Amino acid sequence: MVSRLGVTDLGAAFPHPVTFHVGCHGLRELGLKQAPRTLLGRVQGLQLVEMAGEETCCGFGGTFAATPR
Repeated sequence: MVSRLGVTDLGAAFPHPVTFHVGCHGLRELGLKQAPRTLLGRVQGLQLVEMAGEETCCGFGGTFAATPR
């Protein structure tokens, strides 16, 4: 929405602290670090609390690590 359509504000409100985790595929393969934060930054009252070690890979690989048997 942000990079393709230029939408940066959805007119939302959520007066609470939140955190956001981009999975490894979104972060590394799709480059989705800033766009979600841009949208969250425009939510009225929302306090974005960054996770410690947010870019540390868990090593599992999400659905990429699953193989059919």
